[in-house]
Amino acid sequence: MAYVTREELRNLTGLTEVEISDNQLNQIIVDAVNFVDTHTGQSWSPSDADYSKVQTATRFVAIGLAYDILPQTREINEKAQRFHEKALRLLDGLVVLDGTMRAVQA
Repeated sequence: MAYVTREELRNLTGLTEVEISDNQLNQIIVDAVNFVDTHTGQSWSPSDADYSKVQTATRFVAIGLAYDILPQTREINEKAQRFHEKALRLLDGLVVLDGTMRAVQA
């Protein structure tokens, strides 16, 4: 299940079909979902308590991946890095307890 849509990515990045194709976005979504599932150790469904956090993290990963495939400039590199870091901070806030994912309470 995709935690983000192609349309969401277009809206969040402002990237047009000239800059990044629908096929590229589809692959980015697959890669982002696989990254999140691997990092958290599970697949997610809308009924999961932390699903909205997972969606946000997946959006951040996907945005970073989208910027990674654009022609590289310092600005693009920095944007990609910021989104990757945001995703990891959010995902690292989830830990496995008793075989289930739970948010870490600060």
